[in-house]
Amino acid sequence: MELSTSRPRVLGWLRSAAILDGDWGTSICYVLGIAFFHAGYYSGWHLMMMLVFTTIIAFNYITICRLYPNGGGVYSSVSHRSRTLAVVGALLLSADYVITASLSVLDACHYLALEFPEGWAIGIILCIGVLNWFGPRHAGTVAIAISAATLLGLLVLLTAVFPTAARNINLQPAPGGLLPNWHFFVAIILSISGIEAISNMTGLMKNPAKDSRRAIFAVLTKISFATIILGFAMLAIPSLSPETHKEEMIRYLGEYYVGGWFGPIIGFALGFLLISAGNTALNDLVSIQFLMSVDGELPSNLRRLNKYGVPVIPLFVAIALPIIILLLIHDVITLSALYAIGVVGAIMINVGSTGTDRSLQLKPWSRFFMLASAALLFFIETTIAIEKTKALAFASSVLFIGLSARAIAKRQRLAMEAAPPVAAAPAPAVSAVQRPEAIPFTSRMLVAVRGGGERLLRQACEDAKRQHAFLFVLNIKQVSVAGILPEKMPAESFVDNQWMDTICREYTIPFKVISILSPEIGYTIAEQAATLGVDRVVLGSTQRSLVEQALRGDVIRSVSELLPEEIQLSIYRA
Repeated sequence: MELSTSRPRVLGWLRSAAILDGDWGTSICYVLGIAFFHAGYYSGWHLMMMLVFTTIIAFNYITICRLYPNGGGVYSSVSHRSRTLAVVGALLLSADYVITASLSVLDACHYLALEFPEGWAIGIILCIGVLNWFGPRHAGTVAIAISAATLLGLLVLLTAVFPTAARNINLQPAPGGLLPNWHFFVAIILSISGIEAISNMTGLMKNPAKDSRRAIFAVLTKISFATIILGFAMLAIPSLSPETHKEEMIRYLGEYYVGGWFGPIIGFALGFLLISAGNTALNDLVSIQFLMSVDGELPSNLRRLNKYGVPVIPLFVAIALPIIILLLIHDVITLSALYAIGVVGAIMINVGSTGTDRSLQLKPWSRFFMLASAALLFFIETTIAIEKTKALAFASSVLFIGLSARAIAKRQRLAMEAAPPVAAAPAPAVSAVQRPEAIPFTSRMLVAVRGGGERLLRQACEDAKRQHAFLFVLNIKQVSVAGILPEKMPAESFVDNQWMDTICREYTIPFKVISILSPEIGYTIAEQAATLGVDRVVLGSTQRSLVEQALRGDVIRSVSELLPEEIQLSIYRA
């Protein structure tokens, strides 16, 4: 049996841009230092080429988001063509998420000027994991606040450095010809990491094509202007050592051009933006494991949920892998070498598959643009695999473990299909007095039940019987993962609703039990109430700690804000 899921569209372009900025937009924090480390005072040309390539990829993803309004990430968009290729793309993206979490949090500790940054980074990842036990922690409001604070700090810095940057434009490539410059370019191709995040959010956007386009343009503009102006300002500093400030170049620029007092301010803002990026990567890693498990591509154990709807094993995996990486690797440069192979491979598969899909309505120039981009990505991926053996070994390890887990999941499915069918339980006896379906009703009620809400259900049944109302029993199981859920999910992830049927029949009222899985409980209750045309919604109020309420949100407040005015809201002590 499969159950429907609620797929709320609650993201506007501003919140989408803020969440995207917390992933894609963080590239400016480390790309300047890494570029100067590799190419020194010749890095201006490479930064410009990197931005040109980033713009090309961004335009490709505007098209992908338009074509896949229900989710255009590599796993979702490629699945209908090749399940194996989709899984490979998802595993490569997972490798990127692991390094993103490690690199972002480690670099955040450098920007925050913490001693022993790798130790602090491990502690921060553990704290992020604890918070995510209660559900994904990348709320749009918090993301907007962090993004706005960072943007304000960058505007101050850009204003201070712009005159110097404008007088010191240096676009001279490194000597030695095409091959050395190509290697430098590949070494800093980090600004495309995070662009996949926008395609994974289209299923949550109010207007996917419009909102994704505006979000991409907003973050691309920020990345481009900040990288160009700060890059030339960096090259204007005499006798700058490639080794000195490779981890926190923008903080150093703030101290150099504005003053020693400004460095900690911009460092604090960028540090929290990088921590937000690590949190987003961790959430995405949990989500992709869960979705592949639901689809049968990974073992079924990965879709077991805690009481807050969070997949338990994927969360532990998402916490453990970045920590293991940080225990082995302590510097940003080495992590950056492992970084690009995963995201370049995933984007290459997504763009290439979309460009070669003849079932999609693409203009000839747009299809050619995608195929040319995929070809360039292929050459970049090949160069990384040849030159960076550690990156190749890391990506190969992720692919080996993931494909091995997929083989185990396939054996699980075959074993379940070969098992003899379980005899169905006898249907409960219906009272001979009068079938509930035959009882006339004059109004409609909806009661939302989660877990053991027997007291609340009995109260709703009494109200429905007294008012001659038809009762909809909405049985909700929260599934707290980042991004969208599939349209259907196995019933094993849900709770037994037989007790609800039994209680309702005791009261001989007309009723219907609706089971649904949802990442947004309040939104789903309001959505179902409006869809079913009920006159009244009944909710239960439970006593929760202030900490739990802050971490999980207030469902009753959410329902009251979203519910149409003509629908009455009744709240009982559950």
